[in-house]
Parts: sequence; C-alpha cells; structure tokens
Amino acid sequence: MAMCDLHLLWSGFGAEIKAAMIGAASTVSVGIIGFGGLILQMRSQSKQSRDAIAENERRRLKAAMYEDAVSVCRDLADNAIELANALRMMMLQVGYAAQAHQNGQQYDMPTARYPVLLEKYGQFSDAAMRFVFLVENRRVVDPRILIFRTAISVVLHDTNRLMYSEFVVNVMTSIPVQLPDGSICPYTPPSVQHAEVITQLCERFIAAIDDAVMYTDDVLVEFQNALLGDLFANQVSHRKPLDPAKKVIRLDEAAELDRWFAASTDWGRTNARIEAETAARFLPGKLR
Repeated sequence: MAMCDLHLLWSGFGAEIKAAMIGAASTVSVGIIGFGGLILQMRSQSKQSRDAIAENERRRLKAAMYEDAVSVCRDLADNAIELANALRMMMLQVGYAAQAHQNGQQYDMPTARYPVLLEKYGQFSDAAMRFVFLVENRRVVDPRILIFRTAISVVLHDTNRLMYSEFVVNVMTSIPVQLPDGSICPYTPPSVQHAEVITQLCERFIAAIDDAVMYTDDVLVEFQNALLGDLFANQVSHRKPLDPAKKVIRLDEAAELDRWFAASTDWGRTNARIEAETAARFLPGKLR
C-alpha cells in the first residue's frame, strides 16, 4: 500500500519537478560518496603519517644504538692498544737490559713500573666490562649477540691470570721498583733465560689483548648489518684473519663458537669444573 501511495505521489509531480528531485538526489549521493572517500583518504594519510613517524623514530634509535656501540668499542680498543704498547716496551727493555748485564755491558734501566701496568690493565678491564654491558643491553637486536660476551670473558679470564698470577711471580721482581719518595730501589736485570720467560708471557698477554680489539671490529660489523643495513641496502663483510686459528665472531656461527669456547679454552674448562663442583655440592642426588 505504501509503495502504491509513493508511486501515485511520484506520478503526480511534473517532469521539471521530477528532474530537479533526481538531480538533487544525485548531488546528495555524490556528496555522501565523496565525503566518505575523503574520510577514508584522511584516515589513510593519517596512518601513513604515523607509520612514517614511527619509522623515523626506529631509524633514529638504530643510529643512536650504533653510535653507542662505536663509542664503547673505540674505548676498549684504545685502552687495549695502550696496554699492549706498554707491555711491548717493557718486554724489549727488560730483554735488552738482561742481555747487556750478562755481557758485562752498561744498560738502560727499564722505564716500566708494575703499579703503572696494573693501572693500565685496570683501565682495559673496565673498558672490557663496558663492552659486556653494551652487549647485554643490546640483546633486542639479536639474542645471539651474547656470543661477544663469551668472547670477551675468555680474554678477561686469560689476562687476569697473567696479570695477577704469572706477572706477579715473573715480572714484578724483574722491573725497577719505585719507592713512595720517588727513588728507585737498587735494580739488577733478570737473567737472559728469565727475560725470555717474560717475553713469552707478554706475547701471550698481547695476543689476548689483540683478540679483544678484533672482537670490537666483529661486533661493529654485526651492528652495522643489523641496525643500518636496511637503510643503505648493503651488508658489511666480516674480517678474514691471516691466522686460521684466530676466531672471527659472527652471529651466524654463534652456536658453533659457543661450543668451541666452552670446550677449547681455559675459561670454558674452568666454568665446567666449577659447575661440576657446584652440582656435586648442592645437587648430589641428581648426579647418581
């Protein structure tokens, strides 16, 4: 009935009125469609703007994270190089003095002092710990990055033993001792044979320090690829050491490297022994 009434009503309008009503309806429809499209376009543009802001913020954060890594790695490398240079100088001076003394010749007193070596080592180990903290705080980049903590822990383990054990016995008594008033205790160089022992210890020490420097290069390669690779559409290549025995720390080999450090280093063997002793003490039932 209603439809019939509407039809009769529509039939009662003249042609001009019908045309005007149809035109008005078309205009309203177009307006509604256009307004709806405008709303959708505004929403799309707003989302794109939010995405662009978020992407810019991610890029800014990535760049800041990389700059932090560069600063920490540079600090570690600088302290490592300074310590290595001090060890080389001490090694050479002691060797020359020992040889000259054996031949009855005059010799220059070594300039190395054990407290100074301790201070330089303390600066190196502090820088190494800052490197470890950096790695631990950047696990969000890639959890495998903890392999760098393992690598530096091996360096610290080996150098700690050298500085606080073997150097105390073999080096501290072989270089001049400075008294609080600035004077030097009477000094006699070590034998040539003992100087050779000192040389071997220093070479081991320097090799471990050099490893730490190389690991800073490795971690920066990984940070560049992970944080900046998408920005520049490029990947940085890993280093290729001439000595095949030297390890390159890379994330795609993290599991293999972790097993190697655990099985092939004194750090790994010491950890295994401590874990076994701890388990025997506190979990005796699980060992049966």
